Amino acid sequence: MPGRLIALIGTSSVGKTTTARRMQDLLPDPWLVVGLDHFYDMFPSDWAGHPRGPGPGFWQDVVPDTDGKPRIITHYGAAGARLLTGMRAAVLALLNTGNDVILDEMPVDDTIMPAWRKALAGYDAYWVALQAPLDVIEQREDERNHGRHIGNARGHQGYGMDGPFDLVLDTAALSADARTTAIIDAFSNKSSPGSLVAPGS
Repeated sequence: MPGRLIALIGTSSVGKTTTARRMQDLLPDPWLVVGLDHFYDMFPSDWAGHPRGPGPGFWQDVVPDTDGKPRIITHYGAAGARLLTGMRAAVLALLNTGNDVILDEMPVDDTIMPAWRKALAGYDAYWVALQAPLDVIEQREDERNHGRHIGNARGHQGYGMDGPFDLVLDTAALSADARTTAIIDAFSNKSSPGSLVAPGS
């Protein structure tokens, strides 16, 4: 039988990775965490960031937002697109061999979530949206990065968050343990399809 998948979706610094690791501690079975950063880091450093700029890999632009704060926008070329396609294929391979997977995903644009939902159609997938007010996320981003890469959370906030989701959690209102418990309890007691909700509903 294919494995199960719990997808944690949200912008940078919203708490996905911390939640995923805590879930691994508390779930009774060995769940594998697969995150965008795991695949992004496979690129040679020059192709995964700023040095070469526009090209086949990934690159980022930093632009000022309306309030003057930086917003990081991620772009990718053909090699980046292949890597994202390969990530989805890798997750399907893990599921098809019976592994349970926690997906730690920060959508970098509006194409990412439709591609995931199409790839995972028919699988036992549980979709969790993690969100928080921008000022809370940016404070975490600053503490986490010590002033480096500021604007990543702002630049990717909102992508893929239009639902539908099985569960929506505000990470500003819940500790890592509280949101982890909420996800595990909801997943364990999930009702039949059709109980999906969108953020804010």
